[in-house]
Formats: sequence, structure tokens, C-alpha cells
Amino acid sequence: MGMPVLVVLLLLGGTVLIVALVLGIIAYTNRRRAALQQRAHEMAQYGWYLAAANPWLADVAAAIYTRGRPGEMFAGDYRGRGMCALDYFYTTSNGKSSQTHNVHLVVLSLPAALPPLTVSKKFARRKRVFGNNIELESQVFNDTFRIDCPDQRYASAVLHPRLMEWMLANPGLEWQFAGNALVSWGYGGFTAPDVQARLEAMTGVIERIPPFVLQDYGRPTAG
Repeated sequence: MGMPVLVVLLLLGGTVLIVALVLGIIAYTNRRRAALQQRAHEMAQYGWYLAAANPWLADVAAAIYTRGRPGEMFAGDYRGRGMCALDYFYTTSNGKSSQTHNVHLVVLSLPAALPPLTVSKKFARRKRVFGNNIELESQVFNDTFRIDCPDQRYASAVLHPRLMEWMLANPGLEWQFAGNALVSWGYGGFTAPDVQARLEAMTGVIERIPPFVLQDYGRPTAG
């Protein structure tokens, strides 16, 4: 095979590869667009609408994971409480390669603004921790969850035996108080049924906050 023929074949092969890559990107983009449109339709069935990503929530996501970029956000209400759900993307690197992660946050408004408190899985893949780890009366709970809070007395008041028992029955739920919001998070993008199920679980947490905690530790919310 002569050199000119070899060069032509190499050029043709490179062109085919480029065309295949471009077609692959176009196909992925079309699938992604269709999936987002379908999600928007499903979210609308719950009365939730597409909204501009909240910078405050993006900062909360950065504190839970690491600095990244927000994706789509939907807002609305759930059982009379304000809610929103946010896609979030961040990248990690081992020095040789990098990986982009897609996670999501779901927010439900609280009846009062409460001091910080985080309940996360004991052995979560996420490296980020939130402060001092508090041990409570239940060793089973301590073995399942990590509790980060600057105030032992406050943490014990919130995480009373009935709420701890409920959390042990729902071990997949991680959450934190962030001002007047209860924030939960999970891996991957969200779907309307995902958000509805998480909001239901988060409602279970809110309904088990003792009234005296809201009165003694809470601050009224605006509006």
C-alpha cells in the first residue's frame, strides 16, 4: 500500500470517528432534553414549576459536597409548606482523571428558623463533615447516623427517642436544618416521584420536632 493511499485511509478514518462523536453528542443532547422535558411535565402534575436556581441553596450544596454548579430547580409547595428541588453537579479529581457527580437537594420550609443540626449516614461516601460528632442515648442510632451540632442539649431535644426510632425506620434519609429550611440530599438526578417520597419523609421529621424546641430555639420566619 502506497503512502498516499495510507494517508487517505487515515484521514477517512479520522473523519468517520469525528462524525461518530458528533452524532453521539447530538443523540445524547436530544435524549437529555427529552428527559428534562418529561420531568418538567411530571413535576407540573404536583404543581411544581421550573424556577431560577437559588444561590443560597447552591451554597448549601457546596457545603455538603464541594463547590460546583447548580442545574435545574423546581419550586412550589407541599402540604402548605414551601418546597424546592435542585440538581447539583460537582467534579472530583485524583490527579490523573476527573469525574463529574450529579446529586440533588430537596428543601421544605420549617415553621421557624432553627440552629444548625445535621444528621447524615455514618459511613456516607461524601467526605465532608459538619463539625463535632455528638453521641446520643441510643447506641444503635449512633452506629447508624452521624449527628453534627454545636449544642448537645439542643441536639438531644430535637432527636428525642420517638424521632430517633422513626429515623432508624427511614435510614436512607439525611438532612440538616439550614435556617428556616429542612434540607435533604441524595445521589443522582431527581424525578417527581423521588421528590414526593423525600418530601413525605421530611414531613415526618418536621412533624416530630417538639413544640418546645420551636419555642425555645426557633426564630420567627419572615412573612
